[in-house]
Amino acid sequence: MVGVMKSIESIMNLRNAMVLGLLLSTICLRAQQTPLYAHYYLNPYLYNPAMAGFGEQSSAYFLYRKQWAGVDGAPETQVFTLDGNLKNHPVGLGITFMNDITNIIGRTGGALTGSYEVKLTPTTQRLRFGMSFQAIRNRIFFDRIRAEDISDPNLLENVDAKTVFEGSVGLSYSVRKLRIGVAGDQLFQNTFDHDEQAAFRTLNYTLVRHFYTTAEYLFEVGPNITIKPQVLVRTVQGLHSQFDGYVKVGYKDIVWTNLMYRHDIGAGASLGFKLDDQYVFSYAYEFPTTDLNIVGSSTHEFMLGIKIHRSTPGKSEISQEQAKEIMQNSVHQEKMDALEQQNEQVSGKLNRTERQLQSQNEELERLKQVVESYQQDLELAIENLSANKNDTTSQTQGFF
Repeated sequence: MVGVMKSIESIMNLRNAMVLGLLLSTICLRAQQTPLYAHYYLNPYLYNPAMAGFGEQSSAYFLYRKQWAGVDGAPETQVFTLDGNLKNHPVGLGITFMNDITNIIGRTGGALTGSYEVKLTPTTQRLRFGMSFQAIRNRIFFDRIRAEDISDPNLLENVDAKTVFEGSVGLSYSVRKLRIGVAGDQLFQNTFDHDEQAAFRTLNYTLVRHFYTTAEYLFEVGPNITIKPQVLVRTVQGLHSQFDGYVKVGYKDIVWTNLMYRHDIGAGASLGFKLDDQYVFSYAYEFPTTDLNIVGSSTHEFMLGIKIHRSTPGKSEISQEQAKEIMQNSVHQEKMDALEQQNEQVSGKLNRTERQLQSQNEELERLKQVVESYQQDLELAIENLSANKNDTTSQTQGFF
C-alpha cells in the first residue's frame, strides 16, 4: 500500500498541466472523450452521420485544431472528411479519418458512413438517417509521464495501443429553412485494457456515449446577406450537458464570419471565404472564460475544404452563381409562359363574348324589325276601323 501511495504522489508531479487522474491498480477514465470543433457550422458531418452527402456537391475537408495553445498536454486534433451523395439516389456516403492527442492519451480512427434521405413533401420537408462504423485505436503514452522517481515499479512504460470497433447514428429533419438534428456516438461503450503482464499494472479506459442535439435557422436579410443562428447541445453520459451557440453572417456564400460561445468553456470567432465557388478557407480563434484565461491560453483551428463538382461529358461546368441565374431565368420564363397562357385564355373568352354580343345585336335588330312590322299593321288596322266607322255614320244620316 505504501508503494502504491508513493506512485500516486510521483504521478501527480507530472510536468503536464493536465492531470490524468489517479493511477491505482485499475483505473477507469470517464470524461469528454471526443474532440471539440469550431467549424461544425461548415461541416455538420463532423458530429452527425446523417449529414453525410447532404449537399448537392461532394465535399472534402481537412481540419487542424490546437486547443489551449501554450498548455502542455492540451488537446491537438487533425480530421479529414470526404462525403457526397449518389447521383439520382437518396443515398449519401462518407469517410472520416481522425487523430487526436490529449496529454498522454492518443486516439487514431477511421469511420465509414452511410445515410438515407426521405422526402416527406416534394420540396419543403426532408428526413435523413445516418450510421457510421468506426475503428478506434487508443494509445497511452506511458513514456511521456514525468515522475520524480522514474524507477518506480508501479509506473507502466513505453506506449500501449489497443483497437476497438464503435458505432454512431444520426437523424436530421429539415423544413424550409429550419434544420434539427440528433446524433449519438460511441454507442457500444467499449473498454481499452492497457496493461503490462505484471500484476497491478493495468489501466482501463472506457468509452462512454456522447449525444449531440442541434438546431439552426437560415434568415435571408437581403438578396445577398444571410444570418444563420445555431445551437449545439453536447451531452456525455453521466455528466452535465453543455451547449454551444453560433451566429454565422454570410455574404453571397463567398465570405462569412461566425461568432461562438461555449457554455462554461469559452468564446470565439471565425472568418472564412470561398474561392471560385470551390475552395474553402476558414480560421477560428477561441479564448477561455474559465481559470485557463489566467495563463492566457487560446485555441486555434484551421479548415481547408474543396467542393467537388460533378461534370457531365460534353458539357462544361458552371458556377453556382451562373446556375442560380439560369434557375432564376427559367423561373421567369415559366412565369411568362403562364402569363401568355392566361392572356390566350382571356383573349379567347373576349372573342367568344364579342361573338355572343354580335349575335344578340343581330337578334335585337330582327326583333326591332318585327316590332316595326307589327306597328305598321296595327296603324293600318286602326285606319281601316276609322274609315268603316265614318261610312256607317253617313249611311245612318241618309236613312232619316
